[in-house]
Amino acid sequence: MKAKPNLMTAFLVILMDMIGFGIMVPILAFYSLKLGADADVATFCMALYAAGMLISTPILGRISDYYGRRPVMMLSMIGAVIGYILLGFATTIWMVAVSRFLSGLMAGNIAAAQAYITDITSEEDRAKGMGLIGAAFGLGFIIGPAIGSYLAGDDFEKINLWLPAMVSAGMSFCALLAIIFFLPESLSEEQKQERRQQPAVSTLQALKTVSVKEMILLLLVACLIYNVAAGLVESIFPIWADVTNIAQGPKDLVPLLLVAGLTLAVIQGGLIGPLTKRFGEKRLLFFGCGGFALSMLMLTLAGRAESYYGVMLALAGQSGAAAFIMTPLQSLISKRASRTERGMVMGLYSSAGTLGRMFGTLATGVLFVNIDTHSPYYSGVLCMLILIIIGFSIRAKASDVATAKV
Repeated sequence: MKAKPNLMTAFLVILMDMIGFGIMVPILAFYSLKLGADADVATFCMALYAAGMLISTPILGRISDYYGRRPVMMLSMIGAVIGYILLGFATTIWMVAVSRFLSGLMAGNIAAAQAYITDITSEEDRAKGMGLIGAAFGLGFIIGPAIGSYLAGDDFEKINLWLPAMVSAGMSFCALLAIIFFLPESLSEEQKQERRQQPAVSTLQALKTVSVKEMILLLLVACLIYNVAAGLVESIFPIWADVTNIAQGPKDLVPLLLVAGLTLAVIQGGLIGPLTKRFGEKRLLFFGCGGFALSMLMLTLAGRAESYYGVMLALAGQSGAAAFIMTPLQSLISKRASRTERGMVMGLYSSAGTLGRMFGTLATGVLFVNIDTHSPYYSGVLCMLILIIIGFSIRAKASDVATAKV
């Protein structure tokens, strides 16, 4: 008897994948640093992940429409296993670079996973299904970094980089087995054939379509700017914590990352809904930008003072502020997109976010090495100021639309 698609099985597959990814987050830069690279080269290798993801996401999403979600998810997990193993045994910078680019190419499976959830849920259960994906991401970024930091040891000079990579490979392999044995295809042959007959829309064509809609363009730019800031401040943090003597080894990062992850999870999981109803998306966006900027300034002050708990408080503030930026932006752009163009617009939104992360991660190492240890965080503050200006434009456009309706 053929198994039926199951929402909880899909959740567990995504969760295993995200925990494996999260394990590498706090220690990725050290694979390059241990081979003699500077921070700018290390963050360049990290940015290759986002570059690969930017390339593969629309391609794998289209392939999953044509040939099914399951084959794409299986291929992605196999690629992820290979990428982690290559990283664990890397002896040169180019091996680190190749492993990160390959892992980024395989990260396009998230689009297939999201489509799988959409396939197997009704309109009434769609929010629940998307919520499970959000929960998998949240748990992955709480559990994964804590495991990775613990496995890497308590000394940056003697950091264990092989073991976390192998555990991540093991998580992806377990996810692959779960797909093979427990996750049936969500699309019928008729549905696949129907999708093959539909014309594909390129990213450039999609941009041309929405270019006349100023509000959507503003929201896409806002997404880009926020993710530049996130790439600037998050990618360099483990190296920054080492240089500023905040952490003596990866294990010291565990409490910091746990507090930050739990703060994000609590706000996104329980507070953001009631607060959005009470204050609205645009007010929360301004609050988030201000909180993010203040947290970055607090982080630099705590770093200069070598205050561990000051850094913990600043990271918690930054994580909470991030929730007040990400969720309102997603909500606003989904409301502005019509039903027939929502998939296209959200695809552009995802691409803008990935592009921003790539630029931010590329820039942060250059700033760190060539300007000042704290310059990535000052640059994050500047991004928030730009985002506040964009926020005023978004509010003005929304007021114009409301007036026109009256």
